[in-house]
Amino acid sequence: MKRCYTASVDEKIGTKAYPQMLEQLKENGELISPVLVIFTSDNANFGWYSRMLSNSFPNATVIGTTSDTMYSPGTVHRVGLSVMAVTEGLSVSSGVIFEVSRYPKRSAESVIAAMGSVERENTVCLEFNASVGNCEELVMDTFYEIMADTGIPLCGCTAAAAVNPDKPSAVSLNGILYMDACVFAFIHNEMGRIAIVKENMFSPTEHFLVATDVDCDARKVYEFDHRTATGALASAMHIPEDELGANAFFHPVGRIENDDLNIIAVKEQFSDGSLSFFSRIYNQTRVVLLDPIEPVEQVWLDTSNRTHALIKDPSFAFIINCFSRLKYFTETGKMGEYNDKLTEYYPDYIGVSGHGEQFAYRHLNQTMLILAFE
Repeated sequence: MKRCYTASVDEKIGTKAYPQMLEQLKENGELISPVLVIFTSDNANFGWYSRMLSNSFPNATVIGTTSDTMYSPGTVHRVGLSVMAVTEGLSVSSGVIFEVSRYPKRSAESVIAAMGSVERENTVCLEFNASVGNCEELVMDTFYEIMADTGIPLCGCTAAAAVNPDKPSAVSLNGILYMDACVFAFIHNEMGRIAIVKENMFSPTEHFLVATDVDCDARKVYEFDHRTATGALASAMHIPEDELGANAFFHPVGRIENDDLNIIAVKEQFSDGSLSFFSRIYNQTRVVLLDPIEPVEQVWLDTSNRTHALIKDPSFAFIINCFSRLKYFTETGKMGEYNDKLTEYYPDYIGVSGHGEQFAYRHLNQTMLILAFE
């Protein structure tokens, strides 16, 4: 029996997709018995998939998130279901943080209890956030206060809204759907190391800006360097202010902390000259304008080299992408090539695309995270 099985179905009708998925998770005609199931789907059938997976695999921790795009070896789709099932070599302990849009620290005990049930070495905390309000920084603060000194790394993503606007994004754990919560799992690899590798498609320019008037809760910046945020950013790009929206994806801003670049994407431009962002920028924060790295294919190769330098032959990988990255790959005709490269680098993987990525207790944008297991 293999250690890791993946299954993907491009089918919007759940009652058709689910049996097809189960057929891909059989060995010698028998359904496998995993210890961990990670899944993602469109939001139309997500709750039903969650219950069905938990019923089909009662001995597994089943954790999932809605996704804008699903991708795995040989396939990319926006409806249907994608599943990763690991049969051996893992110890898993999970839990839920409630009220993430208001007071996630109220659930701190659930993190402490789950963490106490697994070894700390070769362990990672994987979390999925429901996309409600601007909750990610509150959730990261909750994890940080508990885990900062444990040596256990954290990574995850915010659930995307997918293709059905009538049903919101959601996360789930063991058959239960949540919409104002963060589900998490401490995963201990009994067979070797775990690596988390971050990919940035951008590099810093010489243009630095200091936020001088902000609304942190709204993730809004009114001024950079005592100028309107729109005026200051457009000036740094050498473009008119009314062209900022069209150029924002290719020129986000970033914070540099200990030589590490954390990307912050522009969300919306307002008539008063302010800008909202997908992550918080605090008052007096120094950010830098970013340029895209070309060719992007070299970025993919460099990321693979870094991953395989840490783990020569990963057993399997879980990949998190910002939805805007995959939208860019799709619009530029690179999505097929990108997925082919992922398949070449990581033969057993599934991937999600969400509304932001979490790594090292920070909420990021326009970033890829690779969670690789030895």
